[in-house]
Parts: sequence; structure tokens; C-alpha cells
Amino acid sequence: MRQTVSGVLAPLLIIGFLVSQVVHASPLAESVVEASPLGAIADQSPAMLRTGIRDGLVGTGQVDPFLAETIAGIGSRAFSPQRVRSLLATALEDNLDNAQLEAVKAWYDLPLGRQLARAESQAAAPSSWEAIQAAGPALRERFEGTARQRLFDRYERATGATGTAVETAMAVQLELAESLASLSEGDTVASVRAQVEGNRPAIERQVSEQVYLAFLSMYEAFPDEDLDTYLTFLESPAGRAYTASAGDAVHDAIMEPVSSVGNQLVRLLGAGGR
Repeated sequence: MRQTVSGVLAPLLIIGFLVSQVVHASPLAESVVEASPLGAIADQSPAMLRTGIRDGLVGTGQVDPFLAETIAGIGSRAFSPQRVRSLLATALEDNLDNAQLEAVKAWYDLPLGRQLARAESQAAAPSSWEAIQAAGPALRERFEGTARQRLFDRYERATGATGTAVETAMAVQLELAESLASLSEGDTVASVRAQVEGNRPAIERQVSEQVYLAFLSMYEAFPDEDLDTYLTFLESPAGRAYTASAGDAVHDAIMEPVSSVGNQLVRLLGAGGR
């Protein structure tokens, strides 16, 4: 089985940088989701996931593009924005105390917080991904050796964005690969797991590059002083708790519809869809 990760990484990265029933969190936690980029990410999650699953399935070389589109649509319909919002709000309520939630809400109520949230929300739109990739080489050259590069190092330490994205991308690849292995005479679950794990260094390099380019693109219009202020918030106890809780919740929200996609693969391809 030929493994590929490029198709699913872009949407998953933006999300990380982003439930069977709707549950209701406190108004304060829900207001944090609404004020922060998390609300926009939840609203755009079906389109983001649809694109990621479709491109990832086509990239395996084992799924017809039309069938990949059909399966991706099934997965995205299992990805309700309202359920994602509820999951995010509940995770924040469970993992942050009221003082921390108030601190996060106060940050996103500031003019700079609102401006940064808009920039991050716009970057989450599928229409932005190709532009981010196209602008990447020029941005990398422009900021090479500058304070912006050092600010990214702080951002990475505060958020763990690359590590979170790597683990989410690995989990998605394993889920899809194991489903395809059950339909292949030459592959076993153990063998495809070994192949995906063997690709971890390449995935880590690719994720690291894409997270860095997303950082440069999202915050290109902001001066270093504004990013320093933002990083001070992210490095605070409230900022770290917010980032960790949101990252874990997004990972969990992604994996449910991906598991549904795996089941659809087995049913459709096993019935002669290949």
C-alpha cells in the first residue's frame, strides 16, 4: 500500500492550530468558543474535513476519485458544527476554571485579540490553504533569520502545535490505512501500521514545515510587537490551558467521522466498489 499524508495534513493542521450527542456547557465557556477562532473552525469543519478525507483517499492510489468524494461527503455529514462547538465548550469548561475562562474571554474581547481571531478564522477556510502553500517559499525567505522566526519558536513551545498536528495526522492515516488493509490480500493491519509508523519522520518534517508556513501567513500583517503580546497570553496559565484543551477536543472531534469513513470504505469497497 502506498502511503501519503499531504492530502490530509493541510486541513488537519489548520484545525489543530484547531460526540455522539450535543451537550451544553456553561454560557461562559460557550462565549469563549464564540469569541475565539474556535467558533469559526467549528462552522467550517465539515468543508475542511471533506477536503482532507477526499484528497487523502485519492492520494492512496486505491480509491477512485468519485468514490473518494462520496465517502468524504459521508464523513463530513457526520461532522456537525454544532456538535463540534458543544464539544469544544464542554472541554473548556472541564479543563479551565472560571478565572482562566474569564482571562481567555478578556483576551479575545481586546481589539488585538479580535484581529488575531479574524486572521486565524480566515486561515481555517479551505479556500485559504492553496494561497498559504503558494506564498510559503517567499515568506520563508523573507523572515529567515529574523525576529519572526524566533517568535515562532516561542509559539511552538507555548502551543505544541506541531506535535498535536503530527499525532492527529498519524491517527487519521492509521484509521484509513487499516480500513484499506482489511480489503487487501497483501496487507495486514500490522503491516500497514508499521508502514505508517515508518513514515513518522517524514510526516513530522512535513507537518513542521506546514505549521511554520501557516504561522508566517496567518500573522504576516501583524508587527512583532503584537505577536509578542499574543505570545505572552499563550504562555500564561490560562492561555496554555485553553490551547491544550482545544487541541485535544479538536482531535477527538476529528476521529469520530474518520472512523465512520473507515467503516464506509469497508462496506463500499468490500461490496465491489473498487
